[in-house]
Amino acid sequence: MSSKLLRDPLGYLWELVNIRGLRLTIYALVVAILFPSSRIIITLVLWTVLAIVWYREYRAKQSKNIYYLIGITAFIIIGYGYTWYNVQTVDQERFARSPWGAGINQVTDGSYIGVGQGFRGPIKTRVEVENHRIKNLDILEYYDLISVLDKEIAEFNEDLLAKGRLEKPAQPQMLRGAVATITGYVNSIEDALVKGIPNYPTYSPFSKVFLETFIGKAPTGVTLNGLAILFAAFLVFEYTLQSMLTPGTGRSINCYNCATCVGACPVKEAEGVPMPMGLILLTRVGNYDRVMELSKYCVGCGRCAAKCPIGNSGPMIISAAYQASKEKKRKEAQKKEVQNAGPA
Repeated sequence: MSSKLLRDPLGYLWELVNIRGLRLTIYALVVAILFPSSRIIITLVLWTVLAIVWYREYRAKQSKNIYYLIGITAFIIIGYGYTWYNVQTVDQERFARSPWGAGINQVTDGSYIGVGQGFRGPIKTRVEVENHRIKNLDILEYYDLISVLDKEIAEFNEDLLAKGRLEKPAQPQMLRGAVATITGYVNSIEDALVKGIPNYPTYSPFSKVFLETFIGKAPTGVTLNGLAILFAAFLVFEYTLQSMLTPGTGRSINCYNCATCVGACPVKEAEGVPMPMGLILLTRVGNYDRVMELSKYCVGCGRCAAKCPIGNSGPMIISAAYQASKEKKRKEAQKKEVQNAGPA
């Protein structure tokens, strides 16, 4: 595989792009990078899909891919167990060393910057500590202006500076996102103060990577709505891309599903599939093997092309799908021969 990459890099990359499973994995990785709160959902979906596909391969061909999934699953279970224990232990230690209230006495003098998640974005603050008291407080980033009234933030800051310590704020007015805003604001102050506590407990590097990679942030209703929209967009894009990547089948994406070709076709239906519209739709989704099975019913009269509003020719699209199926089987046979031959 590596030698082919060196000999013909463009051809090798083209073959990778033509693998639908790889494309779907890339889509999932892009979403996971852009939306951390979707990672646990994507991880579960990918695991379920791989479990189903590789189990079927194991039953049909005794494929060893299922063993890789078992190994990945064991790693995730062990990693989750370790991470859970580490998080529980660290959180207990953090609670005992909290900078809230009298805990300000643990914070050394200095200026610290902290970040908290507000309703509409991150909230960044700079806190100055002097003689174990909060001396000054500056807001560096704040996107939630309409969530909490300015006077409430000002009153909270005034009370905080008067006491010199971080204490629970008063309940904000019931504006949209007000609770999330004031919580994120307070969290940013706490995040700044803990940086001034020597040897403050932190999660292990493995736990941080594991949480960031597989878990991300807790999913919300917004996450689910976003995933639904992205799924629909990727689905349309994927089926369009599949046809464009396969020579001769790109015109299948123009099918209106009007069934005019079915009325003109002398066959009209074969094995429950409307002809030739059903074969064109199967071509659109990339099910070339099924098209190859049903193509024997097409008589090649061309009446569908004469009646189609956009001039699609069923026989031409079916022929292209037939060739794509043959090419796919040829590559699978070559790959199997190489595997059976083993190293030279």
